[in-house]
Amino acid sequence: MLPGQFIEGATPLVTAVGLRQRLHRGLRIALFVALCALLMFGPLALGIVHDWSIALFEAGAAVVLLIWMSWQLTAREVRIRWNPLFAPMLVFFGLVLVQIVFHRSAYLYDSLSELWLSIAYGILLFVAVQRLRSDDIVRFGETMAWFGAAYAVFAVFQSFTSDGKIYWQIKPRTGGAYGSYVNHNHYAGFIELLLPIALVLAFNGSVRGGKRILLVFAATLMAASVFLCQSRGGMFAVIVETLFLAIFWMRRFSPRKSASVFVAFCLVTALFLAWIAPQQVGSRITDLHDPARWLIHRDSIRMLAAHPFLGSGFGTFATAFPRHRVFYDGFFINNAHDDYLELLLETGLAGFAVAAWFVVVLYREGFRKFRPARLFPSALISTAALAGCTGLLAHSFMDFNLHIPANAALFYVLCAVATAPV
Repeated sequence: MLPGQFIEGATPLVTAVGLRQRLHRGLRIALFVALCALLMFGPLALGIVHDWSIALFEAGAAVVLLIWMSWQLTAREVRIRWNPLFAPMLVFFGLVLVQIVFHRSAYLYDSLSELWLSIAYGILLFVAVQRLRSDDIVRFGETMAWFGAAYAVFAVFQSFTSDGKIYWQIKPRTGGAYGSYVNHNHYAGFIELLLPIALVLAFNGSVRGGKRILLVFAATLMAASVFLCQSRGGMFAVIVETLFLAIFWMRRFSPRKSASVFVAFCLVTALFLAWIAPQQVGSRITDLHDPARWLIHRDSIRMLAAHPFLGSGFGTFATAFPRHRVFYDGFFINNAHDDYLELLLETGLAGFAVAAWFVVVLYREGFRKFRPARLFPSALISTAALAGCTGLLAHSFMDFNLHIPANAALFYVLCAVATAPV
């Protein structure tokens, strides 16, 4: 066989391998872009609380899964990475299916609708576990932090120029809208998730010069916007996650320098708030009168007593609660304004125990990133993601951010980032 004949015969094979490699890289990039785009779509689509946006979100999650499957098919072998969070999530899905199959749901349609949303969250968490590794985690953190900063700029500017309208066009039925969320608490929930990442990037030693100044400004504006939107739960969550990061930073790095940095950040944020809107923030902090929330919690005890083990059915609080409601104020109660309480009422002690298992696994795996965070940027972003999840979990005692698909989707993806191996 002549040398020329050998090269000519091998050319199609080499070309096919090259095309396959380019396709593999292209799908890898497309998967990253699709994941980030879907998370950014959430807040821009009013939090994904309307039927049209829910349908687009679920379709988007399906597209993300298809891209991942295509990406795997172009690889030489299919590899699926296991994450400890998968176990409680699968058990929880099984529990909801038991409710549906054995007719333990107060309203089957609501349970099925909520299950489809939860499957979409599960898909995003699964794909994030498979796709985000090392440098990808850092790139993901930077992308979402810059988006959060830009979104906070838009929200603050809109609040001073739109007369309470979303996008200067949409007038909500009730007051309290902020950014593109109808409820200011849910705007705060979204920013809480991304603020720690912006803080970590701003104070990371590898970032210097103009980029650091810009990141410090972005983090300050994001924190200030939570106070400007007058969400008391958001204010509490920002304090919690700032303390979380401060304690972590002092344990891993120089205690004196870390303390001075976080004190300076808090002072700059406070001065910014004192300059731009001191009266609104101060009046909201001192106003603790909220009788409706306590009345909901009181009547929820009657609802739990009726369905203690399996609950009323996943996603059925709005349907089941009126049967046990004693007070009447003319308003329809669609959520318990407490994610933990609502989960307990809808899935009973069994579902609450599985959710507690999920949280325990989240922190067990997340705390393991503390030690390598000093050496690996990806571990530092993972710690920031855990801080963001901590803030939202603290806020969940006073609100229902995990029932807002835009915030829930980002929360579960950050759970994947927080537990990702270094």
